[in-house]
Amino acid sequence: MAMYSRKRHDLSIQALRAFIATVHYGSLSRAAAELNITQPAISAQLKRLQKVVGGDLFVKTAAGRGLSDLGTQLEQYARRIITLNDQVIAAAGRSFSRRAITVGIQSVFARVLFPDLVKLRQTSGALAWEFFADSAVALAAKYKAGYLDLAAMVAPPEDLPNVAAEWSERLVWVRAPHIFPVKSGQPIPFVGRNGGYIDRIVFDTLNQRGVPYVMGFQAGEMATMIAAVEAGLGVFALPERCVPLSLIVARDAELPQLPLVRVVVLFKEGFEFKRHRVEMSAFISVVRPQRGKLIKLHQAASARPRSVTLVQ
Repeated sequence: MAMYSRKRHDLSIQALRAFIATVHYGSLSRAAAELNITQPAISAQLKRLQKVVGGDLFVKTAAGRGLSDLGTQLEQYARRIITLNDQVIAAAGRSFSRRAITVGIQSVFARVLFPDLVKLRQTSGALAWEFFADSAVALAAKYKAGYLDLAAMVAPPEDLPNVAAEWSERLVWVRAPHIFPVKSGQPIPFVGRNGGYIDRIVFDTLNQRGVPYVMGFQAGEMATMIAAVEAGLGVFALPERCVPLSLIVARDAELPQLPLVRVVVLFKEGFEFKRHRVEMSAFISVVRPQRGKLIKLHQAASARPRSVTLVQ
């Protein structure tokens, strides 16, 4: 009886893969195509999984369908379980064929990094790269859930494990060339994501200096924020190398100097760094600022990636 009960409540790796593919693609048909099975088979796997965990994994939303609280929790565990399963199979000599390395790039760096990332993908031979760009907050959530193999972003306030490289970059004020929206004696109008990591650094600096400010404009996309600054709705802050050509670094006396920002490259637990060490090194060389321009690099000598500290 005990043996039957234990088997009855085991999680199926196939069902977990079906669940993760459905979450990723947002479509049963696309998930089925990815896993090379039929759509009814995907539906059956999801129903079986819901029965095992004892609740609905998806809920209806205004946008269509989203994860339930149980589904959100299961997503984090499912990615870890699948990773461990694949590691065990590989260690036993039945190596699986990895289709891609999944990489997250913070959207603030996307414009300056995309040309080199395209070259990286073109020179990687049969190895596939999947690139995602999003806010640092969203990337941190995907990293914690085990979705990203590598992530390059401004470091979160909390410490995260598995730092492959880190460096400091200058954070600067940015504004339109011919519009300085800060009026004497008035709060600084700030453009940004309320809750973003860079925003928190800016707000902490302004609060410590006793400088008043207001949220002049908020948006979720970098292109929209740039458009708002171009229109003169406010100023915002960026790593210096990310300032677009349509804007300038604001050196006006009313704007206090901003601190350095810490940028990290993270690798997920279970990432095959020995197998992909060359690719990881190539990725780090692409995303970090050029040697001698902003930073000095101190290489770690071990086979396992360790923290690489880049200092001013």
